[in-house]
Amino acid sequence: MRVATLTLLCGLLVAAGIWASAEAGDQAPDFTLRDIKKKNVRLSEVYKEGPVLLTFWSTWCKNCPDEMKHFQRFYDEYKEQGLTVLAVSIDNSKTVSKVRPWIQARRLDYPVLYDTDNKVKRIYHVGPVPHSFVIDQKGQIVYSHVGYRPGDEKTYEKEILKLLKNK
Repeated sequence: MRVATLTLLCGLLVAAGIWASAEAGDQAPDFTLRDIKKKNVRLSEVYKEGPVLLTFWSTWCKNCPDEMKHFQRFYDEYKEQGLTVLAVSIDNSKTVSKVRPWIQARRLDYPVLYDTDNKVKRIYHVGPVPHSFVIDQKGQIVYSHVGYRPGDEKTYEKEILKLLKNK
């Protein structure tokens, strides 16, 4: 019931223009965030190398683990062809200490970035998580999706393969 209410509320906010997410066709807003290895990562430097799968998530997100395991498979399978997965944690100062153990427990090895003040989350107009974007080598968003349901990974993979083919 709560999920349905939240989904309806988000839909109404989008329809009213109050909460408009970054979407396909938009230029991906550039940012620099620190990763869990304390290295700064700048989006515009990453997408020059190939497509980017950018996902916003949190340790308390119910559907994030399922989605992120598929993203690990994409990363393993396509990183040699230029795909980068960037996982932006929106955990705040109270929960950020859970990020590293959460990632390690799931054996995810793609870059995980911290957005504890939600600055990047705001510039992408991200509401509920997971919220993910596929970005091409010019920095254009080619696909955006909120939430996760089994089967969503097929669409992500199709979009990624199109970009890798045109690289």
